[in-house]
Amino acid sequence: MHGEKFVSPKHCSILYHMKFRSFLDSTHLLPLMLLCAWAIPVTGQQVVNGSFESLTALPTTTGQWNLVPGWLGTGSSENTPDAFHIQGSGGGDLPETPVAMVSPDQGMAIAGFMATGAAGTNRREYITGTFSQPLEPGATYRFTFRMTNGERTAFSQAGLEVSKLGMHFSMGPLQQVAANPLNDIPQFELTPAFYSREWETISFSFVAQGPWTCFTWGAFGPDDGRSIAVNEGDAPTMAYCFVDAFEIALDDEGIAVDEEEVKGPMSKPTTVNLDEDPSWFVPNAFTPNNDGDNDVFVPVWNNVEMKRFEVFSRWGEKVFALTDNTTDGWDGTTTSGKDAEPGTYVWQVDLVDADGKTISKSGAITLIR
Repeated sequence: MHGEKFVSPKHCSILYHMKFRSFLDSTHLLPLMLLCAWAIPVTGQQVVNGSFESLTALPTTTGQWNLVPGWLGTGSSENTPDAFHIQGSGGGDLPETPVAMVSPDQGMAIAGFMATGAAGTNRREYITGTFSQPLEPGATYRFTFRMTNGERTAFSQAGLEVSKLGMHFSMGPLQQVAANPLNDIPQFELTPAFYSREWETISFSFVAQGPWTCFTWGAFGPDDGRSIAVNEGDAPTMAYCFVDAFEIALDDEGIAVDEEEVKGPMSKPTTVNLDEDPSWFVPNAFTPNNDGDNDVFVPVWNNVEMKRFEVFSRWGEKVFALTDNTTDGWDGTTTSGKDAEPGTYVWQVDLVDADGKTISKSGAITLIR
């Protein structure tokens, strides 16, 4: 939303329990909530531009939703979600956005939207994505994406948590009036209030009831009947969410889970416990000033084999590389031996897990001097 999201994650996955909306007719969805440490691979059917990596131009401010192919509006000029990119500028860059500090879950780009305004204002934004082909009626699909609120900064207007975010599937984009709530009934609902500084996995399975081509994520219906409460800050005016890594795949298992509602944690720690999350951890900042504290950027690998780890400047220049599981790290110098400039750099890694599967990930690291 233009002009209303101003003044400025280590990644861990936790299990979120959700209550799914029940219907009295055949439009039931089969509920499934998964704990996912890595993205679920997609074959065949896909979410178009599901990780927002394809942009027609780099974003320079908020509200430039038109730069993201495959993603639609709701027919209202006041529905203006945001595109962010590590190589963006102004209000469109990462990791410091006008709303919060956040690095991509994967790749170099993410999207964000104002889920709600303050309680009683009934202000909304929604994000609408598309599928590569219409869904097959009667087929069971698994839908997965990642969401976070990021690290709120001191002057951010965000900081509200919100319950009952929902997903609506349709055969065309929904139509919104101004910034008013959409009153369509979502087929999937995340009942607990959501607020997390970390990237969380949201995943469920469902039976397509028609050749759906679109999906819309946001807070459906009025503020009455949902929780909109302060989680961080003195007087935040909106619940703002970042999203990434939308995927869909045929679900041959067709698993359903317990519909018992269990409220998930309202916030998560900003550190990763390697005893609980034994795969890998990459810091998001370091300070190579030779004071003996956090001088070297050192990724941690545990129970995986690292094949390639490289760091690039925002202009694509390789400044550091590892090719084995050495404990050495980047000391903040370039390949020519000069001190690298302060700012944001992009890392890329190829890992091999215990099953021999190669996993490729990327993210941002901030060099502070």
